[in-house]
Amino acid sequence: MVNTLTADGLLFDLDGTLINTIKCVEKYWHIFSKEHGIDVKELLKFSHGVQTIDVLNKFLPDNIENNHILVTRVEDNIVQDVEGVEVVPGTKELLNSINNDSWGIVTSGTDALARKRLEQMNIPVPKHFFTANNTKRSKPNPDGYIACAQSIGVDPANCIVFEDAPAGIKAGLTAGCTVIGIISSHTEEQLLNNGVSFCISGYDQLDVVYQDGKFTISKKQ
Repeated sequence: MVNTLTADGLLFDLDGTLINTIKCVEKYWHIFSKEHGIDVKELLKFSHGVQTIDVLNKFLPDNIENNHILVTRVEDNIVQDVEGVEVVPGTKELLNSINNDSWGIVTSGTDALARKRLEQMNIPVPKHFFTANNTKRSKPNPDGYIACAQSIGVDPANCIVFEDAPAGIKAGLTAGCTVIGIISSHTEEQLLNNGVSFCISGYDQLDVVYQDGKFTISKKQ
């Protein structure tokens, strides 16, 4: 297994990758599923890493015309709950140590939801910031990661993506990036089976060196 990688840019998912909100998100989806008579196990299996509108359209297909309105209600309820929300270990130390021009966030959340979560956890909104509002096709499509790499000014093939869910991993790999798995919403085995190079549970498990415009990232032994 490869434990050392190089890159010109670092691209991060948000939920489950920089900030772990899985407890409050899954708690709300349980409530929502009960209200609407939805199989919560199937919803949770589908929902990780994809846009809220895609979840609603899949499980409430008879309400497609109004689901875009329901997105606001769902995400407002989720973002108001901060119980159990945690910053993934080592996140702030890593982000504070790297050049703001060389990294970005690509999230399936809306702009409002993502900005609020970052504010709650005292993490700055990066210069390169792609959400459901400015990405035409959501994960597992590669559009967001390609756009973020282009915004940084680097080839996606020279970027490392950090992801916790199969939809995001597929998006990163399809964009041509290398992907490191974050163990949060899925197990290490599941992440490896989806094609990540290696897995970590926090950024404190990495050695990151930035020199001459290039990152060298190694997993600590």
